[in-house]
Amino acid sequence: MIIRRYLVKETLKTQGAILFILLLIFFSQKLIKILSSAIEGNIPRDLIMPLLILGISNIADLILPLSLFLSVLVTFGRLYSDSEMVAMHACGVKKNIAYQVVFLLCIFTCILTMINTLWFGPWSSVKQGQLIENAKINPSLTGLLEGQFQQTPDGNSVIYIGNVNNNNLEKIFIVQTNPKNNLRPSIIVANKGKTGSDKDGNQTITLENANRYEGTTQLKDFRISNFHNYLGIIKPKELENYDDEEKLDAQQLGLFDLYNIRSSKTKAEFYWRLTLMISVPLMAFLVIPLSVSNPRQGRLTQILPALLLYLIYFLLSSSIKGSAGKGHINPEPWFYIINTVYFIIALFLNCWDNLFIRKLRLKYLAS
Repeated sequence: MIIRRYLVKETLKTQGAILFILLLIFFSQKLIKILSSAIEGNIPRDLIMPLLILGISNIADLILPLSLFLSVLVTFGRLYSDSEMVAMHACGVKKNIAYQVVFLLCIFTCILTMINTLWFGPWSSVKQGQLIENAKINPSLTGLLEGQFQQTPDGNSVIYIGNVNNNNLEKIFIVQTNPKNNLRPSIIVANKGKTGSDKDGNQTITLENANRYEGTTQLKDFRISNFHNYLGIIKPKELENYDDEEKLDAQQLGLFDLYNIRSSKTKAEFYWRLTLMISVPLMAFLVIPLSVSNPRQGRLTQILPALLLYLIYFLLSSSIKGSAGKGHINPEPWFYIINTVYFIIALFLNCWDNLFIRKLRLKYLAS
């Protein structure tokens, strides 16, 4: 049907524009956060783009339901305010066509939401955790910041690099404050150096004309050594696998794993993911009657109540998730209560203007 294709096309265009704007906003916030961590030296610079791409899953959790909600609200509201919907109904087009269009869009958005919630979200969370943890225990020498004192992850040494140009280093200062194997504290100073890797994939740092000062002030026994080339090898450490449920990240688990473990964090994450999937058809069903507007009315009269209902729904759900994750409440009854209440509200709003309810209202007013 031509009318159905027209409504789907207009709603999809609006949803695509809203998705782009929301993605740009949340993507910019994520970028600022990651860049701040990179500037502070918490993550290497080569992880900025991978973390940004993997962080799209967290962004999609919120913008997919919101994009469909706003697209239906804006598109149908514009059609009503421009009297296009009135002309369609006057020509014999049934009102059920709006529900058919929204149902088709719900299927499309629900598929994306389920893929993100059930597979891509946990997978990206695992990859992000691995990248960040690996960067902490195996810091990249190419990610060293110039002009800053940086402590190694084990806390045994402090490194200062005066200038970093790709793999070339200048004015290197390394202090080993807590040496292992009964070695004495030492200071290594070099004017030039470079980073690289060996055939086994280990990171290496080579210092030219390096001086090593070894000893303590208590023993007054110092050793001064000069090296034409001082080679240091950093072997990568392996990530540990935690079997303790308290150390597991609930965001990295699948839906069935969340249901089987049943700790406070996993229960909160389980019902939060169910909320994300249910919110797509629930909010779309709710917004259809809220998009109806009178051409003489302002746009705010339809947008503000709809946005208020949407914000209350997700604020309540997120607060329940936070409290349930700390073990303060049980999220299961609250999940059913909130969704049941909103389903009743949506059902009431959709039935308010049908023929049977109008007859009841006229009969009540006449009496």
